[in-house]
Amino acid sequence: MKKNIRYLLFFIVIGLFLSWPIHSLYTKLDQPTDEKQLAALDQIAHEMLTNVKKGDIDGAQKRIVQLAQQFPNQRMPIPIRIESLNAVTQSILAAKKSFAGANVSEQQLLWHATQVRVAIDALTHVHQPMWRSYYPSIATQVQNLQQSAVERNYTQFREQFDENYRLYLVIKPAMSIQLPEAEMTSISAAYDRISKEMRNAQVDWQLVREALRDLNGSMQTAFIGREESTFARLMMRPDSPMTMIVSVGIALLIALSYVAWKKYEGEIRSA
Repeated sequence: MKKNIRYLLFFIVIGLFLSWPIHSLYTKLDQPTDEKQLAALDQIAHEMLTNVKKGDIDGAQKRIVQLAQQFPNQRMPIPIRIESLNAVTQSILAAKKSFAGANVSEQQLLWHATQVRVAIDALTHVHQPMWRSYYPSIATQVQNLQQSAVERNYTQFREQFDENYRLYLVIKPAMSIQLPEAEMTSISAAYDRISKEMRNAQVDWQLVREALRDLNGSMQTAFIGREESTFARLMMRPDSPMTMIVSVGIALLIALSYVAWKKYEGEIRSA
């Protein structure tokens, strides 16, 4: 009986290892043409960002040119607002212009490449987009801004705000693809209120703190407010690899349990 249990565990483990490549192959074969083309653009964007990080600016420029040529002809497999589509297009064109320009710093090129990469990713990864991974950085920056506002340290606050707003602009096109317009409007309104107040000769720090509280709440809603548990999201998706893995495991368990039972029954009869 112990031998049967070992066989059972062995085949379950093998089945679980095989279920992922089988699921990946099935997903690729079943992928519509539009999604395959968009996946190809996503790969180009990934290579562009990788090139910039490695210092291969020429390679990155070739890929942003590819994106600029191919993206206008790309049909979207998901519904997307015209404003969001325009934001992605503008990010690609801005990146292309920067790569073609002279005396542009690598830091600026990295900013543009990241913005394009994250935006294209949002079109291809609806459930786990890259822009959500920036929440820890956003949350930390907003907390630092709140502390600087309490201390009324204008210079420090100004530097932190510029850094935070720059990060927001990187992921803004991607966020606009997947978030309701009302949520994007709420975030932008909070930034506008802070920016307007910082231009005044006498800063009203109470208004700044209120705007920061609104910004913090809007960011939390945007990033995690509608999220379910990771396990629940994976199990509820029709194309979920977890569903495939569990199904294979259950099938193997039932089949091998039946074989073990038949063998045990045969041993009882022959005894």
